[in-house]
Amino acid sequence: MIAYIINGKSFGNCVDYVTRRALEEQLNKEQSHHHKTAERKYEPAKRLAGEHEAHIGTAGARWQSHHDSPQPNNGEDIIEHLSKDWHLLCATSDIRIYEGRKAMAEDIARPTKTRKPIKDPVGHISLDFHPKDKPRMTDEVMAEIAQDYMKQMGLTNTPFVVVRHYDKEHPHCHIIFSRVDYDGKILTQTTNFKKNERVCKALNRKYQLMQGKSKLNTDVSKLRGKEKVRYQLVQDIAKLFIHPSVKDWNSYLDILRQHGITVKEKVGKSGRMNLYYCVGKHEFWYRKLNPYLSRENLEKVFRARSGKQKGTSQVVKKTVSQKPVMTTLSDAPKPKPQSKSVVIPPLPDGFMGARIAPHDLDRYQKGEAVCAYICKPDEIVGKHHWIWYDFKTGQPQCETTPPPADRYIPEDFERQMTASKGTSDNLTQGAGITLSYPAIGSAHIQDEGFTNGAAIPDDFKLWLS
Repeated sequence: MIAYIINGKSFGNCVDYVTRRALEEQLNKEQSHHHKTAERKYEPAKRLAGEHEAHIGTAGARWQSHHDSPQPNNGEDIIEHLSKDWHLLCATSDIRIYEGRKAMAEDIARPTKTRKPIKDPVGHISLDFHPKDKPRMTDEVMAEIAQDYMKQMGLTNTPFVVVRHYDKEHPHCHIIFSRVDYDGKILTQTTNFKKNERVCKALNRKYQLMQGKSKLNTDVSKLRGKEKVRYQLVQDIAKLFIHPSVKDWNSYLDILRQHGITVKEKVGKSGRMNLYYCVGKHEFWYRKLNPYLSRENLEKVFRARSGKQKGTSQVVKKTVSQKPVMTTLSDAPKPKPQSKSVVIPPLPDGFMGARIAPHDLDRYQKGEAVCAYICKPDEIVGKHHWIWYDFKTGQPQCETTPPPADRYIPEDFERQMTASKGTSDNLTQGAGITLSYPAIGSAHIQDEGFTNGAAIPDDFKLWLS
């Protein structure tokens, strides 16, 4: 499941959209046209029955005229509607769902009248589920998940409706609510995108739902407009990035330019340099594509690549230049006793639902304690927790208080960390990124190229996700 936070300005327009007002009016018009066509077809029979129709009273004539004309979709038509593309799942008890769209919009907007206007008073969130979850995604289950999502996001004490749509292959529903609660307080959680991501992951675990796909695995043929361009651009950059000719920043820009992608650097309001990827008439800030597509991160990867290639060539050269030397067993130097290598395994994926930055994960594997914000499934507001590796139990520890200063750390591990500070490997570890790249002499990758869709390594997908 993935939640898209939209927000908006007009309650009426939002209610009209989720209840398919335009489609309902079109169906009403077609139904009315069908009635009129049938009347013209049987007009001769009506003239023969003229005497009988003359006895119909004035009230009956008014009812007949009202029945034949297209009617606005008010009252119970909201529930007993013509379209099969939507269905009202649930709503708060103070919303007049049987009195039409206008009454629904007014009831949802009522709390906003108790204070001065805000910029985007309409809360609009779309919950999209994976197609594989469709068989068990009943109306009851979807309504339960939608209300659980609002509770964990802190979107309580406010009027809302949940409407399910059937116009796409994957199950999804829309939540409309007031961003001002009954007490006149603004619900700021609709701008907290990090919490939205944590809540979605927690609900996926709780209800055993499929996780959302990476941009690299998204079928762009099902997208439209700017979203299609954005997802396609991420996939194109991923394929071009692993090309053998990409060795530094300039060669990276060259291969992008050859495929119609340009890169611009602009100074933002804060004075920081921002990177933009441009294709056609569209321009995307690198964070809208992927946070790791900044120049700083990419140049770290290029330096790590260069260091690996240089290290490989030096080893080969040394091996070739060495001459075989005959030694006896007594002449051979005795091996020095080596200290036992101690390695801290990486944290499990999604450990405790925490969102941990790559550099903090690297610090964790160096034996340090890192601080992370965790919101448990049964909590609305999360807390900061300390996460560190316990060498005695061999398991990661997570507590709301820092670890004791005298916690046990093996001497061999401390010597490893001290010795590794001056090595060249520290550059790759500091970047927090490890990427596979094809060998320069790999003709298979060169022949395949970008046009035919070169394979993307799994660790590169993990780096982008």
